[in-house]
Amino acid sequence: MHDTNVTTLLESRLHAKALELLRKLGELADERGVGAYVVGGVVRDLVLDVGAGFDLDVVVEERGEEFAETAAARLGGSVKAHTRFGTAILVVPGGGKVDVATARSEVYERPGALPVVTPGPIARDLERRDFTINSMAVTINAGDFGRLLDFHGGHADLTKRGILRVLSERSFEDDPTRILRGVRFAARFGFGFEPETERLLRQAVAEDRLSTVSGERIANEIVLILGEPEPWPPVERLATWGILDAIVAGWAVPPEVEATFAEVARLADHVSDDEPGRRAEGETWRVRFLAMLEPSDRGVRNAVLDRLNAGRRMRTLALELARFEDETREIISADVRLQDSTLHRSLSGFSRELLGFCRARWRGTRVAERIGRYVNELAGTATSLTGGDLESLGIPQGPAVGKVLAKLLEARLDGSIGSREDEIELATRLARELDEGNKS
Repeated sequence: MHDTNVTTLLESRLHAKALELLRKLGELADERGVGAYVVGGVVRDLVLDVGAGFDLDVVVEERGEEFAETAAARLGGSVKAHTRFGTAILVVPGGGKVDVATARSEVYERPGALPVVTPGPIARDLERRDFTINSMAVTINAGDFGRLLDFHGGHADLTKRGILRVLSERSFEDDPTRILRGVRFAARFGFGFEPETERLLRQAVAEDRLSTVSGERIANEIVLILGEPEPWPPVERLATWGILDAIVAGWAVPPEVEATFAEVARLADHVSDDEPGRRAEGETWRVRFLAMLEPSDRGVRNAVLDRLNAGRRMRTLALELARFEDETREIISADVRLQDSTLHRSLSGFSRELLGFCRARWRGTRVAERIGRYVNELAGTATSLTGGDLESLGIPQGPAVGKVLAKLLEARLDGSIGSREDEIELATRLARELDEGNKS
């Protein structure tokens, strides 16, 4: 498909500023006597007509850092170089950015390792891509602008066959993270795997190829999956194809978790009245990850966190989940009337993400109802008096201030006081009782 020109496609679907930037980079490439191409996901998404933004991937047939530095000087931008892989990020006025890379070939010294890269022509660069649908490029040199390079049938796989196909039988062995990436792309586009590609993928899972990959790289792919608009289909495939179990033995996500994912999505669209624009349960991908962890026992949960080299935040959430299961769920699920102060005291020590997960996980139950009341009505409750106010009423600095503030909050939550004057009256009485207690 070397004679196809997609200039009209670029002009109709690419952001005007991005198109202008590509033309300027193409002109610079002509001046330097090198080939320059826009590659990868941008080309794929343009062909699919799913839109493309102002962030672009460009490959040049020279050192990418040098090309980016020259472009930055001409355009008034800046560069952040990543010299190990011959890439650089070009940031241009107006907020756009371009990943500029050296056209290169790759050699994997061992399965799962990061590749050793050497400069090479664009054809060799496209050979190293994960799937044919990501192996297309468009020339941006002025004299040849818009010519589509498709050496591996990616256009037909994308627009006619609707399949994912690897470029080499060693693809999943060289980089097993392509297992997870393939699952993500297949679900996103509604594609199937080309039969030989599916066989190679399943073989790589059975041969435990993912064990050769660092936890951070696997975690990055899972986070990308959980950030998809429809994350359940790829997660379901990770479970049913044994990919999660290959990452950590015993890690399973049963079908009923689909309903939790759906409820997480519903809650993510909820905007609380007191915090306009902020999602009610915080970072949605973390909530979804909790949904993937929760069905497993504590040993498997900890093994997953260790294998993925999970950061402090995710480990803290796992500990919160265990504490909720051990101490709090029983309290807030009890078939008794709970005072608001009890509900507040039970839930105030948990994060927004944890409460968002629990609300989704136990949807339709008293647990979810009470968490919803806490999040939407009680979480922002505060006393009007401060520690300084209490000191002016004669309460000495120290634990006594905290105790009185807690009593004031409890009374406000339960409705026995409602104004600042009520708080002052109650605080004065509590101060007197404390004083009398100290004297006795």
